[in-house]
Amino acid sequence: ALKSALRPGARLVIVGGGVICVALLAFRGDEIRAALSAIAAVFRGTGGLDREVADLLDVSKLLYGKQIAAADERVRKVGSPFLKLGLQMVVDGASLDDLMHVMNWRIQKQAEAEQAQSRFFRVLASFAPAFGLLGTLAGMVGMLKQLGGGDIGLIGSSMAIAMLATLYGLILANLVFKPLAIKLEQRTTEHVAQLNILLEGVVLTHLNRSPSVIQETLATYLMDVREEAGRGR
Repeated sequence: ALKSALRPGARLVIVGGGVICVALLAFRGDEIRAALSAIAAVFRGTGGLDREVADLLDVSKLLYGKQIAAADERVRKVGSPFLKLGLQMVVDGASLDDLMHVMNWRIQKQAEAEQAQSRFFRVLASFAPAFGLLGTLAGMVGMLKQLGGGDIGLIGSSMAIAMLATLYGLILANLVFKPLAIKLEQRTTEHVAQLNILLEGVVLTHLNRSPSVIQETLATYLMDVREEAGRGR
């Protein structure tokens, strides 16, 4: 039993098992699933807004030409749920205050959901080194039991294996969990900026600005966001 406790794999089980227990105790099942599903998309970025801007301009042209029925039909084909909601409120004649309240609430909820994903990995990053230390201490206990035997070589190898747990904890925290959290935070910032650009386009549509003005305004905002994202990377 002592030899099995001193194996390198046992250290990894302690660190990995501890991190999994923290995740299960600190987060709900849906939060864990959302965070894990975000890993697949985190390196792809949020994508552009070409399709959304094209949809918005199509609807704005119809509304600018007073073609309300055609605009309502076009809104039904909009792919983005956020943009679809905003344009539908414009077509339905909602007040600007109601529009801003609902859309800003949607942006806030979206940001909170994505921040929960990055918080998940931040929490795991904070606990991984602690479980690494726990694994090292467990190995040290086994090593101390061998001091009476006087086998310096065995004691030295046992100490090296025990220290692996700390190494595993630091690797998981600093090379896995923290980078994922940072990537998700950057993704959230970019996504919120894109939603605000779409909101600006919806507001300009509500104010019955010409499609050319809307297009130029959104192009300027998109350029600013791309430049900011480039500096952030």
